[in-house]
Amino acid sequence: MKFKNIERKNINNMNTNNNIQSGGKPKLKIITLSGTEAVTKNMTIYEYGDDLIAVDCGIGFPDSEMYGVDVVIPDMTYLIENSHRFKALIITHAHEDHIGAIPYLLQQVNVPIYANKLVQGLLLEKMKEKKYKGLSESVKFHLISNETEEAQIGPFRIKAFRVNHSVPEALGFAIKTPEGTVLHMADYKIDWTPILDPPIDLGTIAQYGKEGVLCLLSDCLGSTTEGYSRSESTLNQTFHDLFESAAGRQILVTTISSNISRMYQIIDAAQKYGRKIVLSGRSIDQSVRVARGLGYLPFDENIFVGDKEASSHAQKDLVYIIAGCYGQQGSALDRLSRDENDDIQLQNNSMVVFSADPNPPGVAEDVERVMDNLTLKGAEVIYSKIQENLHVSGHGTRGDLVTIAAVVRPKYFIPIGGTVTKARAYTHMVEELGFPNESVFELLEGESVEFSGGEARKGPRLSLKPVFVDGTTVGEVTQIVVKDREQLSSDGVFVVVVPIQDGKIVRGKVEVITRGFIYVKESKALMGKSKDVVNKVLDKNSEQSDDWGNLKHRIENDVERFLWKETGRRPLIIVHSLNI
Repeated sequence: MKFKNIERKNINNMNTNNNIQSGGKPKLKIITLSGTEAVTKNMTIYEYGDDLIAVDCGIGFPDSEMYGVDVVIPDMTYLIENSHRFKALIITHAHEDHIGAIPYLLQQVNVPIYANKLVQGLLLEKMKEKKYKGLSESVKFHLISNETEEAQIGPFRIKAFRVNHSVPEALGFAIKTPEGTVLHMADYKIDWTPILDPPIDLGTIAQYGKEGVLCLLSDCLGSTTEGYSRSESTLNQTFHDLFESAAGRQILVTTISSNISRMYQIIDAAQKYGRKIVLSGRSIDQSVRVARGLGYLPFDENIFVGDKEASSHAQKDLVYIIAGCYGQQGSALDRLSRDENDDIQLQNNSMVVFSADPNPPGVAEDVERVMDNLTLKGAEVIYSKIQENLHVSGHGTRGDLVTIAAVVRPKYFIPIGGTVTKARAYTHMVEELGFPNESVFELLEGESVEFSGGEARKGPRLSLKPVFVDGTTVGEVTQIVVKDREQLSSDGVFVVVVPIQDGKIVRGKVEVITRGFIYVKESKALMGKSKDVVNKVLDKNSEQSDDWGNLKHRIENDVERFLWKETGRRPLIIVHSLNI
């Protein structure tokens, strides 16, 4: 699977010559490839001399205007073109917006991956899919955790430390470079009572601060929310209360497939109330299978019921953990809401619990649609806007972020993992701590910071393009294609067929065809006038009939102007020649 149609002009404008200081010593360069303008699609490059490493490689979720797009991935062309310098990919945690694009990268560059055992297990499971054939045999994993020794990767020395998030074994990294130590802390919060992990290793983080930190790359998503983030353990009682109130009823809970801590809480509560667990949806099934194999979900085999056998059990004795918390079309929950799930029959007065925050951009409408469908089918839908304690964020709020900034006290900051607005709020937050405004670099995708002699300045910017994944294709669906799809969805298509015989245009035989624009049987006059417009163009340009490209362009323009004047709409106009 190749990256296709990606603009490569000027993509490699950061050659190694630009990385040398005047004294001959290389510069340290940090490039935010993605993950600074949106919450998802996280990826950061560290470059020093002839070596570079990357941290995280995640997917983004298409918004409502990205018609037909499955996921969005970072433009990794710079890494592919510099594969001889690309030494390692280092992963912070197991969420899709940090690991989901790794298979696409590995199909281009077989780079070693440093990750914890959960990330490795989930990636190997993902690579069993047919479209990733062969990757699982060729990928080179190195285990990294807070307990492993420091890893030497070229000029970089990497040491992991514990942070808390909504997935087990989330890590921060101390990246020691010849220019100084950089702390990379992607999604994190301070949780003193987590479900499956020890608390954040704040002592180690503070020690790095005492030793001196050149730059802190910090999660900034919670920078507009006051206070401290709540512990995952505060949800324990929530599930017990919900399951008790739903005695005798069918229960379904949807959450993020990689939220292993949340699944532990759901299964634990179900077991207490004598219910068995049904896993519905491939992503949920894969995550639980991997987590159980690694010991994160130490429950007996007999508590699980296969989704194919679930219908033979009394529904009051089951809890379904079902994929589709973001309303993804085709997910198990989406199909259930449309009576298209072959394995589950939604019962009247079922309880459906959304234990996830619809955080990624573009999913709110899909979530609302699924909830509406479930409600109309008689389910009681429980979600965060009508009941508290259904979800706690894995991202630290201002109290958490201020604590980390205060104990690290770096010379420079780069906010990551949020939007432009969140990054600006983070800047104001550290200013209140007494740090100067110029110590914070708010970076857009592709922008960089260069460090030399302990000082930092804004570096050059990579020329990036959005890369859309549509089915099995990567990069073939460009922004132009997406724009065409948008136009088709709103105004339809208008096709002009110009017949050609023996190399000459046959006048008076033009045909027009439309779909999704007007109802042809009731608009014969408009169709006739459209043909007249085309024939008029052909008559005016009879001497240029051999220049089909120019003639086609004139027809498109005149027909577009005519249809806009008559209808106030702009369908996608296609002019096609047909040899007869």
